[in-house]
Amino acid sequence: MSEHYSEDCGSTRRYIFRRIQTNTIRFRVRAERDAAICLTTDDAETPEDMYEIFIGCWGGGESGIRRLKHDDVCRIETPDILCEDDFRGFWIQIRKGVIKVGREGQKNPFMTYSDPETLLHVSWYGFSTGWGADGHWTFEDERDSCSSSSSVSSSDSEAECIHALEEKPIQYKRPARWVPCSSGYFPKNPVSAGVGHEGEVFVGMAPHEGGHILGKIIPEHGVCYVPYGGEEVPKELYYGLSNPGGVELSWLAGSAGKVPTGALQGGFSEDGEALYIGRVCVDGAVSCGKVHPSHGVCYVPYGGSEHSHRDYEVLVISGIPCRM
Repeated sequence: MSEHYSEDCGSTRRYIFRRIQTNTIRFRVRAERDAAICLTTDDAETPEDMYEIFIGCWGGGESGIRRLKHDDVCRIETPDILCEDDFRGFWIQIRKGVIKVGREGQKNPFMTYSDPETLLHVSWYGFSTGWGADGHWTFEDERDSCSSSSSVSSSDSEAECIHALEEKPIQYKRPARWVPCSSGYFPKNPVSAGVGHEGEVFVGMAPHEGGHILGKIIPEHGVCYVPYGGEEVPKELYYGLSNPGGVELSWLAGSAGKVPTGALQGGFSEDGEALYIGRVCVDGAVSCGKVHPSHGVCYVPYGGSEHSHRDYEVLVISGIPCRM
């Protein structure tokens, strides 16, 4: 895991930005005082809709949450919370419009604040130190690319991030991985399905009506669209397919519910039937969805509706998928 450095920026915050990967940001920091994390809608400060989490600030003995660059909505005493000689671990969870800030190894947060309107839209975070202190940081989300040697590609820290998606329904022997996501977030090394009318779309899957249904993630829309019951259903909680090991993937032709050898199972219907990752071109745009073998078609979401196609392409990886 890489170590990142933040200089002493004095009284002027200068954040180094990273994309939010999951609903819980886990990090460790070594600093004398004044460690800060900001939450924004872009990879820059956006004062009109940003939050700042201060740890060991105001001389080192207090922590707090600041809204819109000036409104301190939470401030508590936290003596000796940071150390310039040792790393201290923390987590920040953003879920259902609530910020929770806690210490590594502790389940209960020491700071919370609720603001559903703004917090549902944050997708970047930044880190910074100042007021006479510099910092050294590590971030848990960088572990993604280091676990390709594992025989089962799971990630406990990712699975904890979204309580509604605690158990991954499908896992593979090779390093393709379903990562819990929400609100337009998608994992490192996401698997692209192709280009739609509004840019690149990515392979997604979401729980719906008792099944786990394949669909397409459009990051700008903040949802994964799944085809179901004749409709294009938007889901704010979903899984994104990641390929952290860089395994070669290909799209091979399929038809009438049949899939090539090595096709990835990507979910299951409400009746428990295995579904596979398929894509088709609709009106000149790629859409990704579910190959439903017993129905003999691939269903994809497009233009507000569910479309069915007898001929399609299926995602294949070099390895046999297995239910765990």
